[in-house]
Amino acid sequence: MRHRALLWYAFVCLGLLAGPGMAWAAFTAPPLSEWQAFTSRYLGADGRVIDTANAGISHSEGQGYGMFFAAHFGDRRRFELIWEWTRANLSRSEDSLFMWRFDPHHRFPPDSNNATDGDLYIAWALLRAAERWEVPEYRARATRMGRDLLRCCVVESQGRRLLLPGAAGFRESEGVIVNLSYYAFGAIRALSRAVPDPDWAALERDALALMRQAEFGRWRLPPDWLFLPASPGSGPTLAVGRPTRFSWDAIRIALNLAWTHPEEPTLDAARRFWSDPAFNGRIPAWVDLRSDRVAPYTAHAGVQAIYGLARARAGDGSVAPPLVADAPDYYGAALILQARIAAATPPEAPAFIPLPLPPPAPPPERRAFGIGLPVIPWRLRPLPTEPAEPNWARPAFLVPGGPRATPPELVDRSRR
Repeated sequence: MRHRALLWYAFVCLGLLAGPGMAWAAFTAPPLSEWQAFTSRYLGADGRVIDTANAGISHSEGQGYGMFFAAHFGDRRRFELIWEWTRANLSRSEDSLFMWRFDPHHRFPPDSNNATDGDLYIAWALLRAAERWEVPEYRARATRMGRDLLRCCVVESQGRRLLLPGAAGFRESEGVIVNLSYYAFGAIRALSRAVPDPDWAALERDALALMRQAEFGRWRLPPDWLFLPASPGSGPTLAVGRPTRFSWDAIRIALNLAWTHPEEPTLDAARRFWSDPAFNGRIPAWVDLRSDRVAPYTAHAGVQAIYGLARARAGDGSVAPPLVADAPDYYGAALILQARIAAATPPEAPAFIPLPLPPPAPPPERRAFGIGLPVIPWRLRPLPTEPAEPNWARPAFLVPGGPRATPPELVDRSRR
């Protein structure tokens, strides 16, 4: 045991000496056992990735995550299993994209719309698998998906190239609804190499510019859902009729930025929110961007993994990573694996001239003992336990067709 402790200590010190962000990567690159833990909990024998927080349904997002993880860990058998189930059950007749939702309790799918984030991950996984196992058919399918994504899910508004959350349902006469967490920059870059087109670089550049505009509330955070008015000169606003929160979707904005754009101010804003001394070491699950009210319960392990990654990208690798077993559901486990893979992946150069960074915003002034001293927590308190409502563990409105399971105050039975 003593030798193990000394080896672990030396490994951590080596990571700390390696430079900013590497301390996290040095001792948290996910081992194969983490993938095995994921498959034992959330992968069915037929290749279906099961959303345990939403009555056992599945999504193209989950299938894409599963394929991506399988390719990363070199698990060809499970990759093919997940891919074959996805093709058999989620394929769309009108293009090479995939239906966003599968409900095992209904024979026919209630909504054939796609979800762009799921398609991006499926295509990204296919490209990785094609390279790893030399399967030309995987690359050919990913190439077709890339072309269809550009054709069906990319629009122009006010001179910006925008990624729609789905092919249908997000364009209105007054403007466009977007979900900034759907911009998986790693997938976009991979597809830009497989399907050369200037729209990919434009999507990434305009998304970063939009994220810098989408600053709401005390902590200047982006929302889960954003509305872009069609009228020239109008800035983005919080989407009407949807939760006005930095929550279960928007946390992936921080994940995507930490993966490829660790210097972006939006990532810094999320990091400041999660580490606000007012929370005494407790990370709230969400914050309402109109009222600044935070969740009364703690964010699950998936959010804590993204927080640890965000701190590591700033040079602080002191946050121990959660494990897949710590997650309350499939989504939290998927975030943990993504954060740990991202930590071990050096950011690559973008395919465009980077936008100049704005001056950093001054932190909100806090006073201690009546004098102008910063309030610094002397220790991180133990995180309280999340409420015992497993179906509310991910109160997300993943779209295109209906709300996911939500806490009572967000339940809306109307079709999205």
